[in-house]
Amino acid sequence: MPAGSGAVSRRSHAVAAIVWIEDRASRISRGQAAAVTSEGMRVSLPEPPSFERGDEVAVRLAFERGSPTVALTARVEQADAGAGVVECSLVWNAPESERKQLDAWLTRAS
Repeated sequence: MPAGSGAVSRRSHAVAAIVWIEDRASRISRGQAAAVTSEGMRVSLPEPPSFERGDEVAVRLAFERGSPTVALTARVEQADAGAGVVECSLVWNAPESERKQLDAWLTRAS
């Protein structure tokens, strides 16, 4: 997955993305996408999440507040606490219908 600060990456185009991640207990972690691709995403969270590696989560992405969102499911691949932020990698495990919505969302970014 390409890396970049607070951006959705599709080829060479990048835009800011807001991320909401919901765990199985309906707790929501909010963050900023570092990279979103058709395979998964990297996100920075300002607070430790209630999920951990291997957990299944629901994800909602938006270009900016008030803009249309896309919703998917993912598996947490990595969640590492750093200096004041938690860096997470998620891999999409969404069904084909959700993947098509993601592809359309990413296309709007380009």
